[in-house]
Amino acid sequence: MTGYTVAIDDTPAAWKTVEWVDGALRPGDRVRLLTVSEFYGETYTRSEGRLDAAERRLAESHPDVVIAHDIVGGPTADRLVLDGSRDDVLVIGSQQVHRFTATLAGRVAERVVAHSTRPVLVVPENWERTEGPVLVGVDSVTAAAALGFAADLAGRSGRDLVLVRAWRPIYDSLPYSGVYLDEDRDLWEHEGRLELDAAIRAIGKAHPDLHVRGARREGSIADSLLHEAAAEHAALIVVGRRHHSALSAFLGGSVSEEIMHRGHTPLCVVPPTAVPDAATRVIENAATAARVSRTE
Repeated sequence: MTGYTVAIDDTPAAWKTVEWVDGALRPGDRVRLLTVSEFYGETYTRSEGRLDAAERRLAESHPDVVIAHDIVGGPTADRLVLDGSRDDVLVIGSQQVHRFTATLAGRVAERVVAHSTRPVLVVPENWERTEGPVLVGVDSVTAAAALGFAADLAGRSGRDLVLVRAWRPIYDSLPYSGVYLDEDRDLWEHEGRLELDAAIRAIGKAHPDLHVRGARREGSIADSLLHEAAAEHAALIVVGRRHHSALSAFLGGSVSEEIMHRGHTPLCVVPPTAVPDAATRVIENAATAARVSRTE
């Protein structure tokens, strides 16, 4: 049983969240449809009408799912983080076509992703449903929590799980940092292979009925996931989160932000507070072994 908090406002992206949840629900799940009303926002009657319409749509498709709705006070990002913590997954929309408007509105999706203690599933406003696999990014920093979530979701939906490990040698260096030259590319590729193989074995052991395969790509994590998603017609991309604020993600570069702004596939960002299961700990051990072998 999975509990979803689904954010709905008056944007096209918000209705895509309802469409996504409509296809994801299973018997016994529960849904809370949520509108955050800020000061000088829309009227209560209009918000209530939209929530009623969304609830009727889901109830017709899923009579065995518990559905409720609520209107709460803002500010929007803070309230979504707070209320989203009550359930297993927070589902929000993301504006891509109107990115300038989204920026003026305060980058709500980015702020929610950066601060949420629950997985946040972001549905782009131009999303169209596909029957492809679930993709998950594998790396030594954020993979453990994301892998367990992606495997569970793929199993629930009856989809394949594709583990994507991106790698590339580091050519530049900052003061006091290590310098890795092009000659080290074999070591970086070897580390990626170790982590991907360990992840496939761990997930296969924990989910023996799940069809799991791997893909290794040279390049950035975001580019690799977006390329694989397009090639596979992926239903969902899952990544871990390493930043703790929208500002640090913006300044340091964020995989999730790149995918949110450039991709057409729903993205689920899993925070590090999610506890990895025993199987995904194997990946962390493999990553440690790979780093040791690289420095020897």
